[in-house]
Formats: sequence, C-alpha cells, structure tokens
Amino acid sequence: MSAHLLPKLSEFGRIISVILLMDMRTRFGASFFGYLIAIGWPLSHLVIISGAYLLRNYVAPVGESPAVFVATGVVPYILCLYPGRMLGMAVIQGRSLLNMPILKPGHLIAARWILEVLNAFIVLGLYLLLMYSLDIDFLPADYFVAAQAVLAAVYLGVGIGALNTVACAVFGHFFLLAFTMVTVLLYIASGVYVPSYTFSEEMREYYSYNPLFQIVEWLRSAYYTSYDPAMVDKFYVIEVASISLALGLLGERFFRGKFLS
Repeated sequence: MSAHLLPKLSEFGRIISVILLMDMRTRFGASFFGYLIAIGWPLSHLVIISGAYLLRNYVAPVGESPAVFVATGVVPYILCLYPGRMLGMAVIQGRSLLNMPILKPGHLIAARWILEVLNAFIVLGLYLLLMYSLDIDFLPADYFVAAQAVLAAVYLGVGIGALNTVACAVFGHFFLLAFTMVTVLLYIASGVYVPSYTFSEEMREYYSYNPLFQIVEWLRSAYYTSYDPAMVDKFYVIEVASISLALGLLGERFFRGKFLS
C-alpha cells in the first residue's frame, strides 16, 4: 500500500507547490514587495489596535503592561479570523486554474491553507520582534499553554476557513461580506479590552459560546495568574474547529459543481 501511496503524495506535493507559487504571483504580483503588503496589512492592524488602546489606557487592567494585555486579546483574532476570511476566497480567486483537469478545488484549498498559516506565523513573529524592540516583555509565564492557545487559534482559523470556502462557493461574495461582519461581532465579544472576571456570570456564559473568547482566555491564562486555565473550555474550541473543518471537507465533495460554475 505504501508503494502506491508515496507516488500520490509526491504528486500532491508538486501540485500544491505549483499552486502556491501561482497563488502568490496572482495575489501579490511578481515582486517581493507585493507579498510584504500582504504581511503588512494584518501586522498594521495589530499595531494600530494596540496603539489606540495604549493611547487611552496607561494602566493595565491586569498585570503590569497594558501593551501585553491588549496584545493577548488581538493576536488570537489575527491568527484565527484573518486566515479564515482569506481561505474563503481560495476557490473564487483561483477558479480559472480549475480549467486544468489535474487540479481540483481541494488543491486550491490546501495550498491556501499552507500560505495563510505561514503568513499568520510570520505576522506573529514580526509583532513579537516589534514588541522586543520597544523593550516590552511579551514572554509568557507558561510557554506550553501559550503555544497551545496559538496553535488552537490557527486550527480554528483553518476550520472556519474550510467551511467559509464552501459557503462562498455556494452563496457567492455576499456570504464573504456577511462573514466579515460576523468576525467583527466575534471580535467585540471576545473580551479583548476588558478582563473577563469583571463580567457577570450571565454575560460570561453568553461570551463562552464565542470560540474566540475562549482562545483569548486560553492565551491570557499563560500570562496572568488571575486567569484560571480550568475556566477555559479547550474541548469546545477544538470541537468547533474540527466540526467546521469536517463540514468544509464534506462540502467540497458534495458541492464541487458549485466551485466549477
């Protein structure tokens, strides 16, 4: 069986690498400057939101650094919902490539997954470098929990993106606009600017259904002792991401005709 599987995996890898290069050239142009813009957009989003918060808040509601507090809220949004939105446009932007018989919608989706996850980690790395250059200590108290939260955010973004890709193929650009509005609501209800322990029990229960809120809590529990890791429903985050990913993969099979039309 492995003798038959290896050539197929090798062929799949070659197809994905070609699509990656074509996708980057189509979206960012032939120059490296175009790719820098793609990285700079979410990075500037991080910097602008953090800067606006710091201009209004000189004292951190938790911990000693207001920069660290707001960053632990904004980073999950950038790692999760940015890739989720860009993945939704994978087939729409690469539909012309499907005229080649060897290419399937799954190839376009997989290539965009790789590219967006790579972009997310590059943005995170540059943001950490910027924090370090400003002499802001962004190192967590628990590296393992912080790594878990970051990976969970990326995985949720991939899962949401897979489902988003199918929905965009079925409903068109209108769904992408609706999804963008939903991401804003998820962001507002994620507790980015306000410590969750100030919420009433009823409000916290409502917020707990937002997986982004859970990831923010997850990441902050790696920085602050006042955030109890036991209060984070990690299984819920993984469950939402896995179900979204499974539905996206199934939808790619059942609605493949919509991708081609």
